[in-house]
Amino acid sequence: MSYRDIVALNQSCLKKILQSPKDFLTAVNNQNNEESTQSHFIFGSVVDLMLTGTREEFLEKYVVVDDSDNPTEGIKTVVDSLFKDIQHLGAITELGDYKSLILSHCNFTGYQSNWKDETRVNKIIDLGSKYFNVLKTTVNKTVVSSLEYALAVNTVASLKSDEFTSKFTKKQPNVDFLDKFIIEFEWKGYNIKGELDRVVIDHKEKTITPIDFKTTGKSVLNFNSDFWFYRYDFQAAVYKYGLTLHDTITDYIDQGYRLKNFLYIVAEKNLVNNPMIFEVTQKVIDIGFSGGELSNKRKLEGFEQAIERYDYAHQNDKWDYSMEYYINGKQEITI
Repeated sequence: MSYRDIVALNQSCLKKILQSPKDFLTAVNNQNNEESTQSHFIFGSVVDLMLTGTREEFLEKYVVVDDSDNPTEGIKTVVDSLFKDIQHLGAITELGDYKSLILSHCNFTGYQSNWKDETRVNKIIDLGSKYFNVLKTTVNKTVVSSLEYALAVNTVASLKSDEFTSKFTKKQPNVDFLDKFIIEFEWKGYNIKGELDRVVIDHKEKTITPIDFKTTGKSVLNFNSDFWFYRYDFQAAVYKYGLTLHDTITDYIDQGYRLKNFLYIVAEKNLVNNPMIFEVTQKVIDIGFSGGELSNKRKLEGFEQAIERYDYAHQNDKWDYSMEYYINGKQEITI
């Protein structure tokens, strides 16, 4: 069974309930739609697949097009949104035949909201038709520009050649890579799933190292702040806990293998700095799983609190406000 076919909560959606139940519902809805077509999401997905998948899998999922066929990001967003909306209608004609829908998607995406409606629609038709025609010939595939593809190739090459990251990205003797490694477990009556980019089994050292690859458009040196902003501690905690329950991993542990700390391997899109490895210590895992306080006194909730919040919203069908607001009828101002 593929990861998508497993009916369970996943960490990427679940951690959103720590912000609000509505954020959780939005994340679930976005997850159920097709993969995001925003360039930064596409780039990270392409790099992941180049590292952990096959050429055949890449060709099945992506199509590389010349940059001259790609419009600006704003126009691309409108055309992508429109195209998804009309795929089920049958035969697809020319972009100019969908003027009312174009305007609707301009409004939905916020494209040039200060322009006249006619101007917005004509601009989309003028600059987006070539890209629209590309989409017609590549239905069910994600379009990758030739520039993005070249950048992804260079990023993967840097990860495989760097003196520190290469041992986790390039095949080594007595080392197995378990890619797209799926975990499943139950917590408080709820099924949880996760998919790790890679689990490295070093048979010589008898170690098991869980890994997630990240790409960034910023400096890799900023990853520590990004780590807490995106709550990667939550992700690492859920994944590492799931690994301790997986039969393959427990079999290795029974043979004397040691489960090491979770690693994030981060590469810059433009490769100004070399890729770097960031280790997640047990203290960080504990915060991600059970919550805790950072050095700046910022208090964070973790996986256990997220399940508690989800359980309250799910059992009571209350998704508009936080659990505390429903219970107390007010929100306390914090200092």
